[in-house]
Amino acid sequence: MNIDFNKVILQKIEFDYSGPAKAKKINIAYGIDRNFLFGAGISITSVLINNRDIDIHFYLVTDYVDNDYVAHIKALAEEHHTAVTILVFNNENFHQLPSTKAWTYAMYYRYFAFEYLSHTQDSVLYLDADVICKGSLGELAELKFKNEYAAIVHDVDDVRLKSGERLGIPELSNSYFNSGVVFANLILWRECGLLQKAVEILQDKQRELLYFDQDALNILYCGHVIALRRDFNCIYGIDHELKISNRHEYKNYISDDAILIHYVGVTKPWHCWAEYPAAKFFITAYEQSPWAQEPLLNASSAKLYKRKSRHEKAQGRYLQSLISHVMYMKSKLFK
Repeated sequence: MNIDFNKVILQKIEFDYSGPAKAKKINIAYGIDRNFLFGAGISITSVLINNRDIDIHFYLVTDYVDNDYVAHIKALAEEHHTAVTILVFNNENFHQLPSTKAWTYAMYYRYFAFEYLSHTQDSVLYLDADVICKGSLGELAELKFKNEYAAIVHDVDDVRLKSGERLGIPELSNSYFNSGVVFANLILWRECGLLQKAVEILQDKQRELLYFDQDALNILYCGHVIALRRDFNCIYGIDHELKISNRHEYKNYISDDAILIHYVGVTKPWHCWAEYPAAKFFITAYEQSPWAQEPLLNASSAKLYKRKSRHEKAQGRYLQSLISHVMYMKSKLFK
């Protein structure tokens, strides 16, 4: 896949309010569509309020942005004396890659971020928009690569143990990682032509892949990674709250030492029905962000209304649950 950045980048918006240089520096990138703009904004805020001693340059790779969002990003950069670059690009190149209704081609935007930044930067920490920071990234800022493609965190046991057999690579049963947090060596990404190799894996092994972009990276990176502690990708799903009665069970997953929390699943901490103690780390950053005066997001599809109704019922909000169920039925009927 050859990408002509002069043609595909439709808009480049840069804000640089960096102050005097600090001892530590790190690049952080997000690849998002319009559904994850809000989450990415709060994720950036969470990084900034917990890493005031690090120079950070954020990169937002997206196919959509509006003026209000740009204004909020500018305010965030100015307040925290940081740099943010927004890259709005034509995503047509990625339409050829495998996707589903649940897994849209936006998942490949991280590939675009790696490819673009590999021309000017040595490394970048990629974060999904549903990752919230509650600790220092200083350890990553000081990490030095040798011949590794990336530093990663192994996925949860249930996913990892099945992946080696599923993909026909036994080693992945031990090393399969979650791609929501990837600290990438961009020197080798470029020198080894890893974008083209990832695309070839996606095209050649499409029928074997379940988590397309993540599976491709795992196959590509196998045997060439540094394994980080679970603290750098603590995986927790807000929908897990539907299965439990103890609202503090999340502490079994999100320890005091957790640095990055990855809120996987349908319900995100930015949804208005995610009223659980487990979401407090998101709320802390949200309340200190330029979006603090804006409401948390309501359901916008049949799938989300259905999930909202279930959570409201579990929370004892029976009338609201009934209303959400009606909205689910209407959304399903008229979609």
